[in-house]
Amino acid sequence: MTRGTSHASSTTAGTGGTANPGSELGNGAMEGSGRSSERYETGLVSRDGTPYVLITNGWGPGFGNHTVSWEGTSFTVESMSGSAGSMGQPASYPTVFCGRYSVKEVPDCGLPAPSSSIKSLRTGWRWAKNGNEGQYNAAYDIWMGNGTQLRGYLMVWLRDPTRYQPAGQPNAAHQGVTVANVPGKWNIWNGMVNGLPIVNWVRAEGQDSSEIEFDVMDFVRDAETRGLSVPGDTVNAVAVGFEIWEGPITNLKSLDFYVDVN
Repeated sequence: MTRGTSHASSTTAGTGGTANPGSELGNGAMEGSGRSSERYETGLVSRDGTPYVLITNGWGPGFGNHTVSWEGTSFTVESMSGSAGSMGQPASYPTVFCGRYSVKEVPDCGLPAPSSSIKSLRTGWRWAKNGNEGQYNAAYDIWMGNGTQLRGYLMVWLRDPTRYQPAGQPNAAHQGVTVANVPGKWNIWNGMVNGLPIVNWVRAEGQDSSEIEFDVMDFVRDAETRGLSVPGDTVNAVAVGFEIWEGPITNLKSLDFYVDVN
């Protein structure tokens, strides 16, 4: 069984994001393809020779069924049905990742790596809603720890649905903030999930970003500057995907994703 980050439901989305000059997105050589309706299928894939893992990840108690196809780090949720769990858990979180995440470590992707040894940890993601306006996010899930043990989570939400929100609470001191070298404005939520600390940077509802590229370490430094850092001296993993609370979902696409560790 794989693990997705649980989120509490709350009451009370537009497309943003523009291509960056010199962007690495859209140019990767993808290898490894498949299609599955299994709840917990794992696919070994690569982009420009760097290995990643795809997990279909229908982990929530309200999961119904899905069909997911993939090629390299791109994937499509062709169909999905399900509902949120009683504690607000997403029904599924189809994900691609590099590093030590919820299944076996990806060989030679560059993560885990001690934060002190990382000069830059560039990443980019492009996705397309394709008409899906429902209850799902589009989020980075960054695991911090010691290389083997998980100590805490950083999440970057590029889409905030109307009825479900991040774990923790909105931090009143850090709403509408900017992060050095990262485009856009963010609302920060922080608290605990699965007994571990979490810090979330969240786009405002209706301000979806369909594409982003940044240095993960800028978010690590931002948390530290705000006194919101999580324990752990190592970036264990970087993942992207869609936490889906409710279906139906049809043809939701992750178009490209990369992690470049230096």
